[in-house]
Amino acid sequence: MSLYDRFRNLWRKENLEQELDEELLAHVEMRARKNVAAGMDPAAARREALIRFGSRASAKEDARSADLLGLLESIGQDVRYAARMLRFNPGFAALAILTLAVAIGANTAIFSVVNAVLIRQLPYPDAARLAIIWSGFGNANRAPASTFELFQIRQRTKEFDQIGGIWVTNGLLPGEGDPEQVKTAVVTSNFLPLLCSRPRFGRFFSAEDQTPNAPFAIVISHGVWARRFGSNPAIVGKSVRFGPRSAVVIGILPENFRLIFPGDSSIPPNVDVFYSTAIDASNPKGPGFLRLVGHLRPGSNFARAQAEADSVAAQISALRANLGASVLRLRVISLQADDVGKIRGTLLVLFAGVGFVLIIGCANVANLLLARATKRTRETTVRAALGASRGRLARQLLTENILLGLLSGAVALAMAWAVVRAILAARPASLLNFGEAGIDWRVLAFTFAASVLTAIIFGLAPIIAASRIDLVQTLKDSGRPAQKTTRRWTGVLVSAEVALGFSLLLGTGLLMRSFINVLHVDPGFRAEGVFTFQLPPPRYDMLHELTRKLAAIPGVQSVAAVSHLPLDEDIANWYDYYWKEGAPADQQSTVMADHRSILPGYFATVGATLLSGRDFTESDDPAHEHVVIIDDILAQQLWPGGDAIGQRLNVSDSPAGVYQFQRDAAVVVGVVRHIQCHSLTAFVRPQIYIPFQLAPRPMAIVMRTSGALTGLEAAARKEVSAVNRNLPVSRVAALSEYVSRARSESRFASLLAISLSGVALVLACVGIYGVLSCSVAQRTSEIGVRMALGATRSDVTNMVLAEGLTFVVVGLLGGIALSLLLTPALSSLLFGVKPGNPANYAVIAILVLLVGALASCLPARRAMSVDPLSALRCE
Repeated sequence: MSLYDRFRNLWRKENLEQELDEELLAHVEMRARKNVAAGMDPAAARREALIRFGSRASAKEDARSADLLGLLESIGQDVRYAARMLRFNPGFAALAILTLAVAIGANTAIFSVVNAVLIRQLPYPDAARLAIIWSGFGNANRAPASTFELFQIRQRTKEFDQIGGIWVTNGLLPGEGDPEQVKTAVVTSNFLPLLCSRPRFGRFFSAEDQTPNAPFAIVISHGVWARRFGSNPAIVGKSVRFGPRSAVVIGILPENFRLIFPGDSSIPPNVDVFYSTAIDASNPKGPGFLRLVGHLRPGSNFARAQAEADSVAAQISALRANLGASVLRLRVISLQADDVGKIRGTLLVLFAGVGFVLIIGCANVANLLLARATKRTRETTVRAALGASRGRLARQLLTENILLGLLSGAVALAMAWAVVRAILAARPASLLNFGEAGIDWRVLAFTFAASVLTAIIFGLAPIIAASRIDLVQTLKDSGRPAQKTTRRWTGVLVSAEVALGFSLLLGTGLLMRSFINVLHVDPGFRAEGVFTFQLPPPRYDMLHELTRKLAAIPGVQSVAAVSHLPLDEDIANWYDYYWKEGAPADQQSTVMADHRSILPGYFATVGATLLSGRDFTESDDPAHEHVVIIDDILAQQLWPGGDAIGQRLNVSDSPAGVYQFQRDAAVVVGVVRHIQCHSLTAFVRPQIYIPFQLAPRPMAIVMRTSGALTGLEAAARKEVSAVNRNLPVSRVAALSEYVSRARSESRFASLLAISLSGVALVLACVGIYGVLSCSVAQRTSEIGVRMALGATRSDVTNMVLAEGLTFVVVGLLGGIALSLLLTPALSSLLFGVKPGNPANYAVIAILVLLVGALASCLPARRAMSVDPLSALRCE
């Protein structure tokens, strides 16, 4: 038969069936004639030919499957039959599809976040070859680099073809109009090309922009271009006002450009203005402020780059050996890996959790299919008796399962979309830098693969059960299946559900206890009732006048200012070395502390505790002895058991102006209790506080009030405008919002874990209920016999409850063993909680037992209501 004829037969099935019947009949007749020729009776000869030839239906099936087109047609028949069976059983179909859709949808939603954060490359050219280069001295491992270090690394590297640097601070929005404080970045001329292929309009910086007579050039973000310059491309090349000076706009960034850096780099995603700086290589002890990004040369890798960085760090340290500087360390880390390092553990744990939910969903549907297979035993037996092979029966069941899985996957995509929207609304700050999680080709491929694989997995049990049917015995028993094998399968599946559900609940309990502990952490200050906003670097007289006016607002108790609000990681952190007066050269520049510029009254305003000494006063200025206040951790480190008041420290301040740092010897006049500046749960560095007159910086105003914070913004803006109408107010917020953001990652993990464990618990409960209900229905006659022989209703109830609780207890034992293996992986996400605490296991075990008993009660009541006479009549 030609290929054309085969295709044509797909649309002329009646003729094809007739031809197959005629061909099979011809074979039977040929065999019968041979038998007659051999001396057999014609009737006996035909009977022997029919028996020898076997089932005509089986032979026709073999003939159809002889080639590819026949196989495709056969599969099409299976699909149509599977669809018809689902249509005839809408209750079963709806329950199975909903169960799988919930499980697959949860996996798809979490995978879309994993895809956006861990799998998808950063939106930069050749992102896989980008590295962030951290400096390290003494107790600091992730410090910024100085311009001297950048110059030396550039001169000595062979593994990087480009190394750029960036530092972000606050500035004024360029152009005419009301002043607005925005994020501005100082970059090397080669920084932007590392992260952006080309600007939307104009160009990036060049070496000529850093020559002495070159006009001051800036590159602006798409947002500034749109809201400040009306999206006019002609602004490129024109001079605009930028703070106290003029600047030429040389480029406009693409709309979707953003900076994606690790959270502790103090590089926010949205920077509005970039300007370039020349590399000053003349000061070996200059301050470190640049975050370095390098691009690996072709053929290089991160291991080779790190080996080279170790060598370069040793060479730079040798150059500064006679300056008392500590030994430099350089760390080269993939920018992608460093960005996701903080959130990776949380996402992988959650992804494992939704994997458990998927397995529980598969077990539930497998139990549904086993129960359905029990009802279809007669159908399967008849098909096998008519000649259907075990492989053919397995293929039909597998087709039904795959169709069920694909339908579930389609519903799961819609559910996943809604779940992703909810996740994005609750995501922590560590996820804000990344692009929106969504449904892309990877997510679609994952959903399709999950649907097909789960269809195969949950279909294994009924397929294996169908393949073990004893054809003769089943026909003798009128199609009633053997119950022990089915109950054994369902029992194993339910126990597996309980084990996985227990593990999820235990993990959720640990995360919840951690979050509760985070809520009760004392950050060293009282955020309630504190209102904040930020200003660019003001003059001291202006700042003093402003705080006086703000303090006069009704309800305001006190007003002060600080350069860095606690838990505000969007401001470039200021930390530097310190040492005791008289320390030998090899002990200088070895340990770091956070430096904070403050006004008098700051500690009282934010509710910090001054342990000893005094607060700053108005006379703590450059004309008098330089003074500092340190926290108790630093005081204990330097003078354990002694008194820090009156001691002298060598610190970095800038009495000559903003960012004009110099080393000074200062007297400790106060000790304050340590404030959690970077994290609620981890100690990062001690703190040194310097009077504003000795370290002018952009400042955040803090106002403690006795009433509600509503209405304070308008009043504060009015007073700022009265002092200086060109002084922009930005980042207006309650101090409690910074605390809430610091808790966001723990809250995010806890909320998702609660959702997953809730779904798992419901699915396990449904699984127990479904198995026991099916068992009661299948054992109705047995229950009737027991009751006829004297069993009481309580005996029957106890029998069903015992069966259900046996599944639960076996699952609990498996869950405890599984949890002992898995809970150590949660250690990095926990705070103040021990994973192996027996109390955690006991509480979750009691909860699971109660839920298992509840799920068993309704089937037990149904069994108790069985009428013995009716059951025996049916038998």
